[in-house]
Amino acid sequence: MKRITLQFSSLLAALFLFAFSCQDHRDPDPEPIAEDARVRTLEITNPGQVINDLNFRLYIEKLGTEPIAEYGILLSFKSTNSDEFAKVPTLGNKFSSPLKFEYGATAGEHIHLQESVGFDDFETLYYRAYAKTGNGKVVYGDPMEYTPLDVPKFGSFTLSKSESVPATAKLEVVGLGTVQVEEYGVAYSYKTAPSGAVNVSPKLADRTVSYKLPVSVSAHAVNLPIKEGKFDKLYARPFMRLKNAKIYYGSVKSL
Repeated sequence: MKRITLQFSSLLAALFLFAFSCQDHRDPDPEPIAEDARVRTLEITNPGQVINDLNFRLYIEKLGTEPIAEYGILLSFKSTNSDEFAKVPTLGNKFSSPLKFEYGATAGEHIHLQESVGFDDFETLYYRAYAKTGNGKVVYGDPMEYTPLDVPKFGSFTLSKSESVPATAKLEVVGLGTVQVEEYGVAYSYKTAPSGAVNVSPKLADRTVSYKLPVSVSAHAVNLPIKEGKFDKLYARPFMRLKNAKIYYGSVKSL
């Protein structure tokens, strides 16, 4: 049904009174009240072999009559011995942050893939779906929580070079966790000329070099084999291969 503006409904009422002045007055029908959007929070899932690639998911059950201007997942991270988090995240809460979805709002399921989430950064994640309509009103899904796998924790990861060694990767391990590690090391990719190809998010399919097992809470250093002896640009990040063949990636650094 088309919406009737106040001005148009007033004109209709005036014409009605003019034509049927002997009949009782009848007010025009009120405008329909805009219906709120409705969203549902869905469980975080892992899409493949990399355990810290996470799918953040929500379901838009109802679009409503007011257009959705923004939607996504609200996040609040709880770290060890910290009270700076919100179990029920909201847009107005200082300990909540929005993960905004890029595509326009349509009814149905929406997924945002966040790669290489640092499990060592938090012990519990509180999250919920939200949608903000054009008139500034916000609707929320139910709050949920996610606990990451307790893998060995990476601290600082640095790259350096010298005249004799093209690249050295130093990794600090700050916690052992409860998951058995079969291998840990550095995945890296480099190019030798400005026009060369390089993977800015290196994986095991590129190049790897391993630290010595077993994993220990200390600093570990390894030289990255560079066949040409020099490079134009290098990207590297630490990795762990777990006993169940799952992979965990740390943050990427460049040199």
